[in-house]
Amino acid sequence: MSCVLRIIGKELKINDLLNIKLETDSYWSKGEPRFSRKPEGEKHLDSGAIYLVSDAEFEEFDIQIKDAIEYLKENKNQIKSILSLPGLDGSSLDFGIVWRDVAVQSDYFPPELIKIAGELGLGIELSQYPPSEEDDEGYQRLIIAN
Repeated sequence: MSCVLRIIGKELKINDLLNIKLETDSYWSKGEPRFSRKPEGEKHLDSGAIYLVSDAEFEEFDIQIKDAIEYLKENKNQIKSILSLPGLDGSSLDFGIVWRDVAVQSDYFPPELIKIAGELGLGIELSQYPPSEEDDEGYQRLIIAN
């Protein structure tokens, strides 16, 4: 997942959220285990959902932006309904991109994206991830800079 719409709220009723016809990638309810493998472990402190906006690769920021503009336009009414739900504490459009080993990393958001996100009341995040490298067996591994 490279660009997602994230919705969270401590008092958000997950059924109200799921009743809005917009396909979720994942969702959770307050009080449920954060990790399915550790049911007795840490619990979610809020309810929320993740919606896949773009499945372009981390290195394809320009495609993520184009996909996001199209997604927001196509789903404007559903997103407005989601953002009007009681108990909502936060919403953001999160772009996952690859961290580039450069002196200054600068990434540009075009006015069209900023305008439509702003009209909907969405924040915009940029999450940078270390690059990955394929090993001899075809598995991806993260490259962590020292």
